[in-house]
Amino acid sequence: MRLTLKNSITQYGLIARTLHWASVAMLLTIIVLASQFAGQSPGAEKVALTTLHSSLGIIFLMWMLARLTWRQLNPNPIQSYSIKPWQKLLAISLHRSIYVIMISQCVLGLLILLTSGETVHFFNLFALPPLLEKASPIHQTILGVHYLISVMIYPLFAVHITAAIYHQIFGLIEEH
Repeated sequence: MRLTLKNSITQYGLIARTLHWASVAMLLTIIVLASQFAGQSPGAEKVALTTLHSSLGIIFLMWMLARLTWRQLNPNPIQSYSIKPWQKLLAISLHRSIYVIMISQCVLGLLILLTSGETVHFFNLFALPPLLEKASPIHQTILGVHYLISVMIYPLFAVHITAAIYHQIFGLIEEH
C-alpha cells in the first residue's frame, strides 16, 4: 500500500507519522535535559539547561496541539483494524490519555514558569519579565505535580510501545 500525506482509513499518512516521530524525538530530548538539571545546584549551567528544557517544552506543546488538530481532521486508522473491540477501545483510550497527559504536562510547565517570579527566557532569543510575583506554595505544588506526571507517563508509554511491537509481530487480524 502506498504511503500518502494524509491518513487513509487503513493507515497513518506521512504527516501523521512525521508529527509522531518528531514528537518522540523532542520528548526524549526534553527528558534527557530534565534528568541533567534535576538535583543540580543553582548556577549558570542549571539555568541554561532549564531554559532549554522549558523552551523545548513550549515548542512541544505547540507540536502536540498540531498533532491533535491533524488527528481530528483525518480518519483514525485504528477504526479499521481487525482487532477485538476491547483492544480497539483500549488503543483509542491509551492514545487519548497520552495526549491529555502530555498537553497537561506542558501546561504545568508553563505554570511553573509563570509562578516562578523569574524572567521567562525562550532559547535566549528573548525574555519576558516576571509575569507574577513568586507564588511559592503554588509554585512548589505545580513542580510536584509536574514531576509526578513525568514519572507516571512511563507506564503508558510502555503499554503503547508494547502494543505497537505486538501488532507489528502478530498483525492486526482478529482470531475467531
